Amino acid sequence: MYTGHSIRISWAGVVSNLFAAQNGVKQGGVISPVLFCIYIDDLLIKLSLSGVGCYIGLTFCGAIAYADDIVLIAPSPFAMRKMLNICDVFASDYDILFNSQKSKFIVITPSARRNFVGIYSDCCFFINGKQIEIVKSYPHLGHIITSQFTDTDDIFHRRNCFIGQANSALCYFHNLGC
Repeated sequence: MYTGHSIRISWAGVVSNLFAAQNGVKQGGVISPVLFCIYIDDLLIKLSLSGVGCYIGLTFCGAIAYADDIVLIAPSPFAMRKMLNICDVFASDYDILFNSQKSKFIVITPSARRNFVGIYSDCCFFINGKQIEIVKSYPHLGHIITSQFTDTDDIFHRRNCFIGQANSALCYFHNLGC
């Protein structure tokens, strides 16, 4: 499926000549998420063995990967910087690029420590030599994660999606009176 693979690019109605695909996985390919996880497994192992990141008991949960998304979870700015440095070294060793424009960071603190949010919000983090944007909420794998760590925004979004789909069905089937 991947050997001898040729591709072309279409942009604004102009199509390029065929050229050989030397790396990467097919966008939307059924096996692509699995291949990506195999490729990125060494990074997850390095992050796990680094001794930084978050743990639940003795289980490392500081790096969560699915398809082409990787989430780093760290208890402190120092730990996050160390994990990002591991990612930068991995990227250099394996000739990959992390997209700094798609990368975001969010500070989530327990309600008892919400006064620390301002301190952490002043932190700067970098990937691939470029600064990562801080956000107060972020959609990840279909769910909205907020800095307040509440479900309110996610529930509101889901409710609106349901209302939109219900209205669409009503509009489509409005002629089918009972």
